[in-house]
Amino acid sequence: MRSLRPWAAALPVLAIVATGCGAPSDARSGAGRQSTAGPVTVESCGRKVVFDSPPERVLAIGAEAPSLLVAAGAGDKVTHYAGSLNVPYEEKTRAVVEAAERVAEDSHDVSYEMILSSGVDAVIGTDISAGVDIDALAARLDKAGVQLLTVSGHCAGIEGRSTGGVGGFDLIYRDVETYGRVFGTEQAAAGAVEDMKRRVAAAGKRVDTRSGQRAVPLYVVTEGALGAYGGQSLASEQMSLLGLDNVFKDVPKRYFEPSTEELVGSAPDVVFALYVPRGKGSSSLESDLDVVQALRSRPALAGLKAVDEDGGVLPLNYFYTSPGPLAVDGLELLADRLSDS
Repeated sequence: MRSLRPWAAALPVLAIVATGCGAPSDARSGAGRQSTAGPVTVESCGRKVVFDSPPERVLAIGAEAPSLLVAAGAGDKVTHYAGSLNVPYEEKTRAVVEAAERVAEDSHDVSYEMILSSGVDAVIGTDISAGVDIDALAARLDKAGVQLLTVSGHCAGIEGRSTGGVGGFDLIYRDVETYGRVFGTEQAAAGAVEDMKRRVAAAGKRVDTRSGQRAVPLYVVTEGALGAYGGQSLASEQMSLLGLDNVFKDVPKRYFEPSTEELVGSAPDVVFALYVPRGKGSSSLESDLDVVQALRSRPALAGLKAVDEDGGVLPLNYFYTSPGPLAVDGLELLADRLSDS
């Protein structure tokens, strides 16, 4: 089984869950549903996708799609799920993914054949695997009567695509609104977006003691190279909203692996240490303390002063920086930690 990649939102940690368990009515009721007349055309990473009617059976792939659909008021349409059950979902989304039929533990293990055999009429989530021609896959699925939408925050990771300069949080809002149109739940989607915007603004106002400090966002693993997040990452936008300056903000990438010299030379005041808890792949870290110790155990980082300072390392579950509603929770968690440190 493949190890977890920090750009993939799927962690293979639990056994496959059987179907037949119904979710609570508040999670799967499709609150705020409205009737939709005629076809709805939306854009997905540069592709035009036409829905003649709202999908009834949806395969959600990866960590972000389920919570985006729940926010849009369409959680009741998620009948299948490919991804981890170890994502820190809020109650309603957890009920949805646990009630859905588990297609795969790792979103990158999903195949065209698996999609067709599931009987869904729509697939929403991350691209299935690196190297897949998303246009060819979408065209093939369309011929079989299945529509494919990619979570917008992952568009920059698809060759030849970009987000058009739109920021991560705006992409989250746009996805929720788009799914509201697709499923005829515009009212619920608009309410969710308004709530997320309010929470994002409030989180930014809670932090003032760290304003102007330099920060580096790292993806921490126990062995191998450390990853970092550039200017196209949601982690970078989270730091900016909290008044911090990403030392790699000028790197035109979402994720890359800097050299040790680049890390030490960046001389950050704060290290955001992103990790996947209870991982069995590249990261087997169990707690925030493990993350700090993992960084301090690397001799090459001895010159990175923030690593050895109390409060210099701020660990955070990776999924709180992925392009879905959990990013709002992540921003609030970071604001709390910065305020307390």
